[in-house]
Amino acid sequence: MVRAKKAAGGAAGTLLRDLDADELLVRVDWKQWLAIAAPYREVPYTVREVTTRFSRNGYDWDVHGRLYVPKREAMPGTAFFLTHGGAGSEMEVHETPDGRPGLAAVLASQGFRCLAATYPGHYPPGGEWTTPVARRQPAYLLDRKLPISEIRDRNLRCTFNTVVEGMARLADRHLAGCKILSFGHSTGGPMAMMLASFLKKAEVVGIVGWASGGPDGWYREWVDWVGAKPDVLRPIRSFARRSPGSFRAAGYEDARAFTPWGGAEAYMAWGNRWKSQMKTSLCDNQHNASVALLKQYAKLTGLPEREYLDHLWDPDPEWLGRTGVLLLVGENDRNHWFYGKTETDKLETFMGGKFAQRAARARVVLVPRYGHFGYVALHNETIAYAWLWALRNGYFAPPQARRGSFLHSRD
Repeated sequence: MVRAKKAAGGAAGTLLRDLDADELLVRVDWKQWLAIAAPYREVPYTVREVTTRFSRNGYDWDVHGRLYVPKREAMPGTAFFLTHGGAGSEMEVHETPDGRPGLAAVLASQGFRCLAATYPGHYPPGGEWTTPVARRQPAYLLDRKLPISEIRDRNLRCTFNTVVEGMARLADRHLAGCKILSFGHSTGGPMAMMLASFLKKAEVVGIVGWASGGPDGWYREWVDWVGAKPDVLRPIRSFARRSPGSFRAAGYEDARAFTPWGGAEAYMAWGNRWKSQMKTSLCDNQHNASVALLKQYAKLTGLPEREYLDHLWDPDPEWLGRTGVLLLVGENDRNHWFYGKTETDKLETFMGGKFAQRAARARVVLVPRYGHFGYVALHNETIAYAWLWALRNGYFAPPQARRGSFLHSRD
């Protein structure tokens, strides 16, 4: 086992004590955030590309990922699964736009096996997008080009169930027997939480987040309850492509002090190579829990309504009852920390409260200065360190395994 650099004192110790308190919302100040150090010594790791093919909804689909394997594991048998937001790819957790390690790389250097997966269609053959965004189409199979008529039909059938089944197949192959901490950013947040219901050879024991939210059925409850965010409906056959303008308009641009690559244009120039920059209307409408529209997809395709709606159901209560949830969010995140008059009304605290009623443990950590894409900004490694300190000190341990407070050393 890789030895820890230090006991959980200082800034990390303060965070852990706050996580152990009774409050759902945990605040860290900027000085404390910067002082949270790595819990383990760095180790070398290898990275290799992995794929799997599976069938669902009348088609074969390919899922691509990157498997990170450390030379020595800090906790053998414990691994991380990571996925991206709606128009992204696994490259967002591989590296940052200015070349620093992404979250998966940081976790691997701390001694944890990681699998970073991309939604079907969002990873191109060869790994790098060369077609201009305006003419880009999803690459649902990696070994042959598909006719546009088939792509358009697949766009109506690539449900969240399709995405998560593929990810689970990849995880079962490469993380078999592992206890998994699952992470998804933005649209990927609910997908990462669905992973548990599709796995057969591994087990999700924890949810870790950054702008991850919660199940999309709860999102619909939040929209209806708070009433502060306008509802979003996408025409069924529409297809969104990202641009610097849309990135800026969505409030995704962090302060220049934290984005050494520059602003929206520079981020999108990096993203145009490594991210799909595409999002189908189905992906948007499922994430927004647009029930009436989702029923229309079922009529168009002949697939059961359940295929489009069952991701809105509550997670399995038995699984959630033994699972820890640790959500992190930036104070400048428009979608997750802007809407709502009180802190209780914010999306992330609403989700945290729903988890707290059901999960073994749930906390929401509010981080200063960052926005939605803070997980690639300067000091992004601290997000991984915060997850790891909680893991190392028993936050995600089964309730029956805890000795009172979860604060205990594993040195």
